[in-house]
Amino acid sequence: MGEDIVLFLDENGAPAALRDRCCHRTAKLSKGWCDAGALVCGYHGWTYAASGDVVRIPQHDSSRELPKHSTPAYHCVERYGYAWVALDDPLMPLFDIPEDGAPGYRRILQFYDRWNTAPLRLMENSFDNAHFSFVHKSTFGDMAQPKPSSYDLTETDYGFCATTLVEILNPPAGHRVTGTTEP
Repeated sequence: MGEDIVLFLDENGAPAALRDRCCHRTAKLSKGWCDAGALVCGYHGWTYAASGDVVRIPQHDSSRELPKHSTPAYHCVERYGYAWVALDDPLMPLFDIPEDGAPGYRRILQFYDRWNTAPLRLMENSFDNAHFSFVHKSTFGDMAQPKPSSYDLTETDYGFCATTLVEILNPPAGHRVTGTTEP
């Protein structure tokens, strides 16, 4: 969304998100390191809390009050194995996935892969389950099952929810992606 952010774990182990720029010399905070739940800028060592406030300036005279400096902090929560960030106040709470953790379901975490494509093309690819049989034939696709599964669409306040169940194969090459050795 055009904003570089840095994610780290705060002192309670919860994810935190800040603008990826130090307020001092605009160095990328993502080039720094974490120390006891705070983020240390790798340029001059200025240290940030999850709130975005500077909590330590190594060069500052400790006998004087620390000046108030900060970088923008964003709303950030962990759910479903991901860190979710809102750059402004969230319009609504995160959606609920009742199947998450329920018996008979498992979560398969996606990998990070940069696609230089239009967002609508990316969405089309995600919803096009007819391509699985062929494009993914070496991992989970089943060429003997080329007919796509139907979707159940449910309109929501924020758009829609599309649900489908796709029968897949799970050869040894796919075990890392599916997270199981079960067929």
